[in-house]
Amino acid sequence: MDTRAAFSWALVAVLATIAWLLVRPFLSWLLATGLLAFVLRPVHRRLEGRVGSRPAAGLLVVLVLLVLFVPVALGVNAVLTEGTVLLEGVSRAEVLGRLQRVLERYTGVAVPVQSLASQGAERLQEYVSRRTTSFLGAGLHAFLGFLLLTFVLYFLLTDGESFLAWLRRVTPLEPAVREDLFTSANDLTWAVLKGHVLVAAVQGLVAGISLFVTGVPYALPLTAAMMVLALVPIVGVSPVLGGAVVYLFVNGQPLGAAFVVVWGFTSVAVTDDYLRAYLIDRESGLHSATVFLGIAGGTYLLGAIGLFVGPILLGLCKTTVEVLGDHYGVFERA
Repeated sequence: MDTRAAFSWALVAVLATIAWLLVRPFLSWLLATGLLAFVLRPVHRRLEGRVGSRPAAGLLVVLVLLVLFVPVALGVNAVLTEGTVLLEGVSRAEVLGRLQRVLERYTGVAVPVQSLASQGAERLQEYVSRRTTSFLGAGLHAFLGFLLLTFVLYFLLTDGESFLAWLRRVTPLEPAVREDLFTSANDLTWAVLKGHVLVAAVQGLVAGISLFVTGVPYALPLTAAMMVLALVPIVGVSPVLGGAVVYLFVNGQPLGAAFVVVWGFTSVAVTDDYLRAYLIDRESGLHSATVFLGIAGGTYLLGAIGLFVGPILLGLCKTTVEVLGDHYGVFERA
């Protein structure tokens, strides 16, 4: 290697390291933005023929922000409202005294509810005071992340083709190999994303049927919550269904509680197993164990966005080995 080549590689390594340090704090936001742009790209193509590329991108960005902000704002408002009412009720001495008498009647133990509530409130206040800086830092990070998502998503929609053309140009592979790799990655990404989102939505809706049938309060928002929780491996919809079972049993509805349990172990479980296997395993060619490993590892490494990125990265590794093995014989394809 001559001096110019060595200097070029050293310069690229230094600049790449600096770029990585700049990108790393917002890696999850950038990955989420990339996936959003990937999903919205077909919609943008249809809209740009009618209103133009930039107006179409602007409309989609506004739509995404509304979808992200409105549920969060409503959720925060509900938590603050209900939390205020709850704290006001707990602060009343007669409510605490009534609770103390009920516990003493059923347990035979005099539980100092009022003193415990006061100590808990003091400790909570101390914890919030100590973590104020962390809360402010997290809020600033989220604000910058939303700004990054807004601008990067807009430019990925408007200039995404240019970015892909640049990737093709700098990829040191033969055109046939490069296009095969890009096509396989595109198909795999669609299969994993479609599988995760659709399976979670269907599973959450199926689980929500049991809440509506048994008359559990707030069935609609709980169903929406289960559609999100269904993305989480192992956990899934069980926290909400478990809470519904406890609620129904405590309120004298053992048959309703039994129905939720049976419904969860039959309809919900069957929906998850068969639909996930059909949409992800069949279309992407990934084994269920590989998908689960990608979800678990991606979540641990990248947080919530790892639910989607983890299986995609493992699938891309498999696809790359197969494509390069087919064209160059470098790897022995199983």
